[in-house]
Amino acid sequence: MNTNRDANGFVVLDRDACLALLALRSVAAVAITDGGLPLVLPAMYVLDGESILVGASRSGILGRRLPSNVISLCVHDVDDDLRSGWTVTATGLAEPMSSVVSPESTQAFRRWAADPSTQVVVRLSTEHMSGRQIL
Repeated sequence: MNTNRDANGFVVLDRDACLALLALRSVAAVAITDGGLPLVLPAMYVLDGESILVGASRSGILGRRLPSNVISLCVHDVDDDLRSGWTVTATGLAEPMSSVVSPESTQAFRRWAADPSTQVVVRLSTEHMSGRQIL
């Protein structure tokens, strides 16, 4: 087990552990800016290799603000009672994609936008990613 800890005593997760944890979920909190102010909204995502594909309805605020902007995506699983769990955050430029790359991705995003033509899909690099385990 990784024993590298941050200043708060949380275990710092390596890249492989962060990617493995991201693969367990499909909904994240995505932070964007709207009028210069931070805004955090839920979004569907899928892990595509070492990139994250984020989808949103083209007509919603997230769909209008995602493409070509710097975003942060946070996924976590924390038990408040036990004060344990994990959190993973990736930050970077949301690169617009012309189409979803796999049928699995299309199916995952369809839950929030019925028609792929009404979706915005962006690719977020995991180059700037960090994770913590809360023990």
